[in-house]
Amino acid sequence: MSDVFTVAKLLMDNAIKKYGQEVDIIAYSGSYARGEAREDSDLDIFYIPADGKNPSIGRTFLLDGILFDFWGINWKMMEGFATGRIRGWAFAPALVHHAKILHARSDDQVARLEGLKKQILDLQKPEARVQMIGRSLRNFNCVMGHLANLRLALDAGNLTDIRYAGWKVVQSTWECLALANQVFFDRGLARALCESEKFKDKPAKLDHLIRTITTSSDPSQILSASELLVMNMRQVLTRAQKSIPSNTTVVEQFQQVYPEMRDKVGKLLAACERGDAVVAHAEAMLLQQDVTLTLNRTTDGIGDSDFNLFSELAAMFHEFQFPDLMKFPSSSLQELGEHAKLFDERLRWFLGEQSVHLCEFKTLDEFEGSLQRDP
Repeated sequence: MSDVFTVAKLLMDNAIKKYGQEVDIIAYSGSYARGEAREDSDLDIFYIPADGKNPSIGRTFLLDGILFDFWGINWKMMEGFATGRIRGWAFAPALVHHAKILHARSDDQVARLEGLKKQILDLQKPEARVQMIGRSLRNFNCVMGHLANLRLALDAGNLTDIRYAGWKVVQSTWECLALANQVFFDRGLARALCESEKFKDKPAKLDHLIRTITTSSDPSQILSASELLVMNMRQVLTRAQKSIPSNTTVVEQFQQVYPEMRDKVGKLLAACERGDAVVAHAEAMLLQQDVTLTLNRTTDGIGDSDFNLFSELAAMFHEFQFPDLMKFPSSSLQELGEHAKLFDERLRWFLGEQSVHLCEFKTLDEFEGSLQRDP
């Protein structure tokens, strides 16, 4: 068997000879970079083209049964791998983190790669926790989408579709956990599933549920385990949300916000008057959502309207007794309009109690005076 680094040197020498000024970095990652290679391990070798260049030196081939994948990754993609914005946080950062340089065009390129490695470390620090939990919350939509596909597959009775959708539930849940726990894995999903102990906070019965989803021959068991995994995952994320304190005040959150909210009230009332139920209820939802999320940000650091139920965000909304505009049926537009007026009155009262300026002027002179008073 040929020595893998002898092959790597051939690839590198050829690349430098033909395109030396167009190649910033040649490096390798994977098991050899981690010091875990076996006799039959493949070599993950890649090159980073100089900005704006695209030398055609990539090769994928088998030599004596060993896979060699010499592929180009531009700097933008490398950054995407480092942050997990490309191919996910659970696994992509490992390629950058473990990269060992075989050739660099200059010290500047070495420093640039080291900067990407630092980004990975920074995303694992406490200072990045809010950002990573926010990404996990947004990724939960993928989990729910795959669970919906699993239900469709179960209805159709196709076991292959059921297994595929079940695996996608597992895969997307793993990504959520990796983000929320700020950890990534050195090896792919198949091996990572044996390393769930890296998660400090994880769903109850995680390993058991994954085994059921991926190995059971009973479609109903696969669905039940998937639903329980998703529910337990949601509990993990809800705990994570609640652990983040707010670092903002009511005045900061509502500054210059009232005019837009008053405009929504006006549109809601106009829709009620012309009998347009869909528009009226849309404006009611948007108004209530905006006020609720703004209030929530003053108590919890990371409310998310696409993840949370309304009731999970509405503690302050109910505490200050804002009218619930979403409870009215479409046949009660007159009542909805009356409560929209009460909502506006309550909002004005609340902002006054919190010393938030309404940014509301009766005359042009009054507005001009405010401009002169502003720093």
